[in-house]
Amino acid sequence: MSSKRSVWKDRCVYAIVATFGWWCRCLPKGWAMQIGRGIGLLYYTLVKKRREIALNNLQMVFGSDLTAVQRKQTCKASFINVGKTCVEFLRFPKLNAESIWDQVTVEGRENLYTALEAGKGAIVFLAHFGNWELLSLVYGALIPNRAKAIALPLKNDPLNTYLWRHREQLSLKLIPRNRAVRETLRALKNNQAIGFFADQNAGPEGIFVNFLGKPASAARGPAVLSLKTGAPLIFSLSIRQPDDRHLVYISPAVQPEPTDDFERDVKHYTTQMLKHLETYIYKYPEQWLWLHNRWKTQPLEDR
Repeated sequence: MSSKRSVWKDRCVYAIVATFGWWCRCLPKGWAMQIGRGIGLLYYTLVKKRREIALNNLQMVFGSDLTAVQRKQTCKASFINVGKTCVEFLRFPKLNAESIWDQVTVEGRENLYTALEAGKGAIVFLAHFGNWELLSLVYGALIPNRAKAIALPLKNDPLNTYLWRHREQLSLKLIPRNRAVRETLRALKNNQAIGFFADQNAGPEGIFVNFLGKPASAARGPAVLSLKTGAPLIFSLSIRQPDDRHLVYISPAVQPEPTDDFERDVKHYTTQMLKHLETYIYKYPEQWLWLHNRWKTQPLEDR
């Protein structure tokens, strides 16, 4: 009985999301963005736990540099960005390989092409910043059939299929996390670019680095793969513009240079990627995903 109820619930959730997505695509962009703003404000108001996590993170990172009022404003703006990102994501079927450039400007696309010229693929370090979902379409359009990204499938199969279809509509292919190592190595061998969202808490399996002034557990995968395969590392994110267009930044590639201390190398290149992100967080604090408990995992000696 519980299994049948779960399947029924999954289908209902999928139907609600799909119907809402259809409605969002029927609206003019300006109206849709207002809906997204409203969703963000509703999320901020109703989900106390996430609001408190975001405010605590802002307090920890900025301290006295932001007043309580400024922290609240930044927190609220971050939730609004999430709401707008959700609505924009549901409107992805309106975009194709040509029309996407009406919404997106790319800075540094030549860095991606140069990195791939070496023939070893490229590892793209991504962040939950601006409209991070848009990056799947941008990379699919920039290098057709040569972009992949690691993703964690949802337990709701109908909803997962719906969401993955949105992300893959411009040729990028998603790799389920349980097949990440084998599929990633194969993709790099075929000179493809692999995207990793690597700005969130990596738990006890991560490597501890200083991030925004406090030790943080960071994903080891991008740096480890780069060092072991010779694939260059690239940092990339999407920055929301005041008119809700987007600027996608692609950094110059970093070519790994292994030393005799592998763990130190992993920490070095992971820190280098996160330093890029720090620069943008300080510049556009309202565009990062503060509601994530980024510093939940701490070194044993700091507990």
